[in-house]
Amino acid sequence: MKKWHVIQLFVFIAVASNAVGQQDTSKVSVYAEEDLYEDDPYFWSNTKEIGINITPLLSRFVPFNLGDRQPGALGFQWKRYYAKRAFRFGLGANITGFDQTNDNRFLFLSFGLERRYPISKDKKLTYSSSWDAVLQVQVEEEFLAGIAKGYGIEYHFTKRIFAGTQAQMILGSGANGPHIEFRLPTDIFIHVRLY
Repeated sequence: MKKWHVIQLFVFIAVASNAVGQQDTSKVSVYAEEDLYEDDPYFWSNTKEIGINITPLLSRFVPFNLGDRQPGALGFQWKRYYAKRAFRFGLGANITGFDQTNDNRFLFLSFGLERRYPISKDKKLTYSSSWDAVLQVQVEEEFLAGIAKGYGIEYHFTKRIFAGTQAQMILGSGANGPHIEFRLPTDIFIHVRLY
């Protein structure tokens, strides 16, 4: 009887050590999987991205113009890419003091859809097109609600870090009636791709 227990123990140890020594080939790590994207034009599929407006920080080191320009309304972006399209959410707020010369936007919200297209062969340069619903609340009970068509360009430094900028055409309605605004691509965002 004792021999039978010893044999079972040796079989159990042999099977367990064999299982530990083998790697599970059915599950490929994310990092090994992302190395296979050379042939995939949509390597950003099924990822999440966050972006932060770094224009105020960058303008301290690199003078873009001679004036002191305030940053744009959007300060934070979050994107969830599916196969070819992404759901995106944008948030911005102005928490500094308000005066006649300062921008009077207080809160900016946007959400919508985005699609990205590779421009260069190495996929480092991409173009994005988006549609957003926007809500902008201003000082003195002014508001703007409407839709925005966005056109962006991005440069991918690595597979996880890229910079981008975007121009928008906003069509909406506010406290003063219909509103049409074209925002130039003056803000630079740094994005980090998460898995």
